[in-house]
Amino acid sequence: MVAFQKVTLPAAGSMRLTLAIPIQDLTTWKSGALNLTPGTYTFATARSSRDITTQRTLTLG
Repeated sequence: MVAFQKVTLPAAGSMRLTLAIPIQDLTTWKSGALNLTPGTYTFATARSSRDITTQRTLTLG
């Protein structure tokens, strides 16, 4: 987990959130420089760690 924000919404409520993921969490040190780590990353919203409500994936590189 690299970003987290707890919110409380009324029934049928919605809210737009912006979470910043530090670039260091998506890089590796290689050949004397930080390099973006290509791959598929999954972003999720959840009521708890056992109740994931939505997931989206993003492919980098």
